[in-house]
Amino acid sequence: MGRFASTVEFYRYREPYPPEFFPEVARRLELTKHTRLLDVGCGPGNLVIGFAPLVGTCTAIDVEPEMLDTARKNAARVNVSVTFLQTPIQDLHAGPNSFDLITVGRALHWLPREETLAVFGRILALGGHIAVCGCSGPEDRNAWTAEYRRVRDAWTSEDLSRYKMDFEKWFEGSRFAKSAQIEVPYTHRVPVADLVNRAISFSPTSPDVLGERRSAYQAEIGSALAPFAHAGHVDEHLVAKATVFS
Repeated sequence: MGRFASTVEFYRYREPYPPEFFPEVARRLELTKHTRLLDVGCGPGNLVIGFAPLVGTCTAIDVEPEMLDTARKNAARVNVSVTFLQTPIQDLHAGPNSFDLITVGRALHWLPREETLAVFGRILALGGHIAVCGCSGPEDRNAWTAEYRRVRDAWTSEDLSRYKMDFEKWFEGSRFAKSAQIEVPYTHRVPVADLVNRAISFSPTSPDVLGERRSAYQAEIGSALAPFAHAGHVDEHLVAKATVFS
């Protein structure tokens, strides 16, 4: 079983990209129906499916077969065309200048840096872009976030520093430099039950890792959020971001 196998069904509870995010990135990067997109570490396909109607061709890769199965189903559900491949980036069979845009969601910290940069340098066409995408919420706008993270951190023995990345430092020394920062702020109301399920979508606190402790962990998450909830929901303020390197 892969590291993320037991989290697949819970990825739908992760922070969502707002619909406005994809056309804004497409506008800023001047994407067209001729744009060839590669999504690296695609997971359940959220990024590539969002961009698919705005570009020409889409390829998405991941090492987890369960994630790819879900991504294929999600793409079919909304009738978008994506070629999904099970492969690590360093084994991707793609020729020089094969893609105009490379997107990476919550996966950059899992990629072997030197090998990945070498592949990016080979397959990205002249004038192309790499967009590292994600969603985050400032704690000063989400009063419940500090408690949520406190419980999550207390339940994992894994060093979480790898998840707090400096993207510019990661690309340092390569031919790629930061060229744009695209941000789309938004707010949505989310059920506490969804946040409880989100808490087990992360690999350090996955159902597989927690085992019999899962119920206790989820109960503690729910209790921590209860004081902030109204009718079982909390407001979540987020910023969808694309950090672009060219």
